[in-house]
Amino acid sequence: MSLVQIGALEVISLRLSMPLAGAWTAEVEVDTGEPLAGSVVVAMGVEDAAPVEFSGAVLESRAFEGRARAFIVGGRGGLRRELPPRQYQLAPPRLVVSAILREAGEEAAELEGLDGLPLLARWVRARARAGDSLNVVCRRAGVSWRVRRNGTIRVGVETWPAYPGRPFCVSEDGAHARAMYAQEAPDIEPGMLLEGRRVGRVVHHVNDAGAFRTEVIFDEGGS
Repeated sequence: MSLVQIGALEVISLRLSMPLAGAWTAEVEVDTGEPLAGSVVVAMGVEDAAPVEFSGAVLESRAFEGRARAFIVGGRGGLRRELPPRQYQLAPPRLVVSAILREAGEEAAELEGLDGLPLLARWVRARARAGDSLNVVCRRAGVSWRVRRNGTIRVGVETWPAYPGRPFCVSEDGAHARAMYAQEAPDIEPGMLLEGRRVGRVVHHVNDAGAFRTEVIFDEGGS
């Protein structure tokens, strides 16, 4: 049976979606009469095994009749913060990205993919949410970004490492390039190669019966 918790609280149901680019999000129902708030860690695993942890922030939560529902976003919740405008001249893309993450209160994980890229001769950052500003500069630099399981943000070019585990596919929808897997732990991530195919999006499901499944949507159009 799956063991899914937020702190000491039991998670009754969960849908956690991890895109290839952007922040992961989770919709959870928790066994508590109080709404969730602040920074949280969703721990998923199986008995007698170390859990896989997802660090995020609660954006919305309501409680009703002994259960709380919450919407969680990966990271510290700062990607939706509106940032003031900035102007740059002859700026390395890494400098612009680092400023966005710092002002948003988010933590950078890997920015090496920005090293050596051409300088931005003149760059104007409009007043916008941090995530939107990050999208704009990453498109210009030819890279992508996403929030990792631990809540840090990776920026760079995809390298597509092979999934190190043993996949167990329980169903496949070839027409829509997706498949369902029954893994011992939710360790499949976007940006991996799974059975020779590029993983574009991963959705981890836990239902109220405790069943755990990982849905994978493949990136068939990637180059």
